[in-house]
Amino acid sequence: MEQPNVQTLTHSLKMYVAEVDQRDWDEYAERLTFAINTAQDRIRGDTPFYLIHGWDPRSTLEATLPVGNTGTRDRDPKRWRYKIQRQYQRARSAVNDRLQAAIQERADRHNEDLEPHEIEVGAQVWLYLDRVKEGYAKKLAHMWHGPFRVADVCGDHAVKLEIAGTPYRLFPIVHTSKLKKVKTFPERPKDQLR
Repeated sequence: MEQPNVQTLTHSLKMYVAEVDQRDWDEYAERLTFAINTAQDRIRGDTPFYLIHGWDPRSTLEATLPVGNTGTRDRDPKRWRYKIQRQYQRARSAVNDRLQAAIQERADRHNEDLEPHEIEVGAQVWLYLDRVKEGYAKKLAHMWHGPFRVADVCGDHAVKLEIAGTPYRLFPIVHTSKLKKVKTFPERPKDQLR
């Protein structure tokens, strides 16, 4: 990379970093370097990447999809851009469809191994939350929170909890694998030793 490009990169990084002390510059450096190296020079008409390597860079999308070479087959940039966008939309659609199918298959596989729960409306339950406040050691933290009261049973494997009036900020519908019933021991002695 030439010296003016280093200055351009440094200037661009200073504009894009979010933190005041600029510790997150490494998140942007690779993308900005690629952007600078692939920007066409208005005088020469070539990119610095082409001058160094002798060929134009291809994006990951271009490398994986059979869209052709822009330099030889398709000289109209607008048409090429629409072709790329169409291919990208098809790829995203296929990925989203497969992702949804995989999520559903995983949920079905998990739920078929579970025994029916005996949690009914009005029961008190403990909720397992593996989130730990910053600064606390996870292995020393309390993972079971509550008790919460069950407001509604939503299907075979989910319940809605009453969270109003509690300090917890969470989605009220949870999977039954994250719950355990509160055990009451009425036969325990109530006398306290002093």
